Amino acid sequence: MPFTRETWNGRMKACRGIGASLTPEEVNAWEEEHQRLLAETAPEKFTIRHYAAMIELRNLWNKHL
Repeated sequence: MPFTRETWNGRMKACRGIGASLTPEEVNAWEEEHQRLLAETAPEKFTIRHYAAMIELRNLWNKHL
């Protein structure tokens, strides 16, 4: 799945462990740190392999063996 730093940050913030579990102040602190980390370690655009898709492809491959 294609992402930008901004869309990946939004995806992670929407996870139960962040947006739904932390106070607004904690979310802001997390977001600042996460954006800093992304700027240091990730290109502006990148792709993440979707785990469910990988399982489905593996199952299809195994059926053909």
